[in-house]
Amino acid sequence: MKISLSRVFLVLSAVMALFLVTLAAYAARVRSSAEALISSANEIHSTADAERQIAALRNRSGWSVWQENSTAAGEQTYNVHVENGLLHRLRLVPPTMVGMTISMHDGELKSIVLTMFSGRNPSTTSGVWVQEWFAAETVGSFHVNDNRKPGRATVDFSSAIPQAQREKALSMNSNCLVRPSGCKTAEEMLPGVWQLRAPVSSRKAEESFQPSAP
Repeated sequence: MKISLSRVFLVLSAVMALFLVTLAAYAARVRSSAEALISSANEIHSTADAERQIAALRNRSGWSVWQENSTAAGEQTYNVHVENGLLHRLRLVPPTMVGMTISMHDGELKSIVLTMFSGRNPSTTSGVWVQEWFAAETVGSFHVNDNRKPGRATVDFSSAIPQAQREKALSMNSNCLVRPSGCKTAEEMLPGVWQLRAPVSSRKAEESFQPSAP
């Protein structure tokens, strides 16, 4: 039985349309998941908040929270991240991830870390590392490390800083995970990062910024 060229064309068009719709839905889900993770970090102000967010993340469909314990030191860390896996495997976008780490000490919130990395080559990977400290004795300190500007930035601050400044420091750009060109600079990942405060060198922050290849 002969199959007309027009029918073949229609079938191929339908398959392609289905593929594009599926891809668009996947991209939207990735971006939404990244936004949810970034929002989760913004919601944490105390130990009780951290516990609620950990429980909520564990209950979220398709998410995994990795827990690490150090009994001797009384440390617990909880890690979760979102990647654009399918999109970068299809070579549509650079591999990009956003992640959050919640650290507890003896059952009390110690710090949260929000990160974003993007790039195929570890030597040229761009990234932002933002860490907030919750120790009771912390003061309103805020540091932006620009030693690896423009590609990478490290930000660390205490929970005593003003809320408006905190929100800006945690406002990462979820579009980086679905943008065809990716995000090649820290400014693209965290808009206004260099204006958060006059950059200062921070040896501790520089040593803590050790991005791995996505």
